[in-house]
Amino acid sequence: MSTLFAKGNYKRINTNFLVEGHEILEEVSSVQEKWNKGDTDTFINELRDSMAGHYLGYELVNTDKHGFDCKKNEKENIFLEVKSASFVASTWGATFNDTTIEKAKCFQTDQVYLCLAVWKNASNLLFLVYGQNENIGKFLENKVEKFLSGEGGVRSTQSISITQLVFDYGFDIVCVNKSKEQVKSMLCLKSRRFLTLTQDQILSLEEYYDKYGMTKTNDEEIIMQSA
Repeated sequence: MSTLFAKGNYKRINTNFLVEGHEILEEVSSVQEKWNKGDTDTFINELRDSMAGHYLGYELVNTDKHGFDCKKNEKENIFLEVKSASFVASTWGATFNDTTIEKAKCFQTDQVYLCLAVWKNASNLLFLVYGQNENIGKFLENKVEKFLSGEGGVRSTQSISITQLVFDYGFDIVCVNKSKEQVKSMLCLKSRRFLTLTQDQILSLEEYYDKYGMTKTNDEEIIMQSA
């Protein structure tokens, strides 16, 4: 008998949860219809990518399946790849699915930035891990080459942990709805390695805009209040 039959934690369906959840999904459906967003997963991904990109000063979001998630503006070919992690997950990291050699090489240029957005619940964006390092592209290229040679399993998937992003690749932590002290406390609970986090590795939004030369959007306060 398959071991899968012994796995899982099955509980009786809670009708109160069912009713309340359905009411929320009806509201989501009305927004989908208003903005002509048919597929629910795509809708949620685009909404979250838009929030992360907006905070970071990117003006454009990609509504197509292919390409990077955000673009700085109409004039500059600066792109953002957004990965998401749940606050309650056992580990936080950026997962790359179905990576190609072409995309891996793009991460080796100065045109592509990577962002790991950590979320609490569906809409509460806690902080962003942001940066750029050509070695990430080299890492991805090496993993894809192994996959193509038959050494990498059945799917081209790569993962980079939050500690690797910060300590190995030099990424910054950008606070969104929490103070620096609150974010550092959350990080230290996840890994004791963050006890060594220095002040210049964790940025407020204003410090982020100044360091990366990004422009704060005019409606930032609206997003902040609704998050």
